[in-house]
Amino acid sequence: MNAFKRWIAGLLGSLLLVTAAFVGVSYIHSGQPPLVLAEDKEKASAEGENGEDAVAPCPECPECPDPAKVVLQGLEEKKQVVAQASEKLAREKKELETYEAQIDEKLVSLTALKKQIEADMLRLEKKKSAKEREAAAAFEAKMNRLVKVYAGMKPKAAAQIVNKMELSVAYEIFLRMREASASQILAVVEGEKAAKISERLAFKKR
Repeated sequence: MNAFKRWIAGLLGSLLLVTAAFVGVSYIHSGQPPLVLAEDKEKASAEGENGEDAVAPCPECPECPDPAKVVLQGLEEKKQVVAQASEKLAREKKELETYEAQIDEKLVSLTALKKQIEADMLRLEKKKSAKEREAAAAFEAKMNRLVKVYAGMKPKAAAQIVNKMELSVAYEIFLRMREASASQILAVVEGEKAAKISERLAFKKR
């Protein structure tokens, strides 16, 4: 009798499990949530209140973007890039034009300065030439006066002065002196110095 009861209890338990499984599968296929036992509900409620092991809801799938909008957005971005590049080129062009204008101004200033320097150099050259001509004229006048002095002296007295005179000065005096007077003075000048003066005079005549 006890064995029969246990068999009946086992059979009822098996029927309950099969029935629960069948009901769960039916709800899954019908899109409705499966039945939840009271114990499971209480457990889920307790877990929700405690905030532990709470299952997050499944996120919805994002909506696929519109291809036309994607293309338009890409074109708009490229348009902005091109506009920025154009603005940059415009700024650089303006800067280059400014630099060119500054360089042109400096070239004009340098050209004017060059002309001024050339004019100053020409004036200095003219002044230098004038001073050189004046110095040459003064030297020539001095040499002519000395020539007259030594030509009016006696040859021996003039020769004594020439012996103490620098060779270059003596040469300049004899160069401007008449040959007759020069030969008379050179005849009594010291031999070595007279030879050097005569040698220079010979090269000058050539």
